[in-house]
Amino acid sequence: MNRTLVSLAALASSVAVLAGCAGTPPHYATISAPVLFARARSALLAANYKIAEGEFRALKADHPFSHYAREAALYLIYTHFMSGEDHEAADAAHRFIRENPRSAEVPYAYFMIGVAESRSHLGFFDRLFAVNPDRRRVGHYRKAFDAFKTLLTRYPDSPYAQYARGEMVRIRNLIANHDLYVARFYLEKRAYVASANRATTIIQKLPQTVAARTALGVLVEDYRHLDEPHLARTTETLLELNRKAPSSTRHGSR
Repeated sequence: MNRTLVSLAALASSVAVLAGCAGTPPHYATISAPVLFARARSALLAANYKIAEGEFRALKADHPFSHYAREAALYLIYTHFMSGEDHEAADAAHRFIRENPRSAEVPYAYFMIGVAESRSHLGFFDRLFAVNPDRRRVGHYRKAFDAFKTLLTRYPDSPYAQYARGEMVRIRNLIANHDLYVARFYLEKRAYVASANRATTIIQKLPQTVAARTALGVLVEDYRHLDEPHLARTTETLLELNRKAPSSTRHGSR
């Protein structure tokens, strides 16, 4: 996890973190809400995430209508995130939004969905064989992009807005690079229609990315192989115009 992400998550943790529900173990039943909350926070600060998770869950189950339960739901998001449980962290954040749609902490929850979904964990074979990140599935990046987009649309002045904007640019490029890899793969396999469809998707939906201009070149090749000389010439003209245009107006600019 990069330092920027760490600092932002740490900043956010002073406001909130994770969610969940489960039965309360018997040994929590006699503990008051303030004491249980203090214990859960201490466990979290000490990086005892499983203990913190259990105590925050117990707090929600035993005191569901208290402000401690709402705080526990937020801290659960962060607990899952810090223990590397990104899917659980995102689920907890979604749950918090559903249960507390008018809370001032909803922007934080969207922020954590984006952060959790965009954090990429390489599997064993990815590390062993140095898999190109452009070849990985990007569904989680799309979910992260949507979360950051919602955050910016609904809460443009939140403390997380600037970070979200930067992440949207980064994620947009990752998705475009992935789709470009797929388009080239289909081109090499002579699946020209599939390649053209993927290249067109990049050009139409991700025109701000660096990959968009390269996708134009792939599309020219596809049209030539498909015996579509008119479409090939038109696309090639567009490619030339992009090469000559200022960086702020061409496909591939931010």
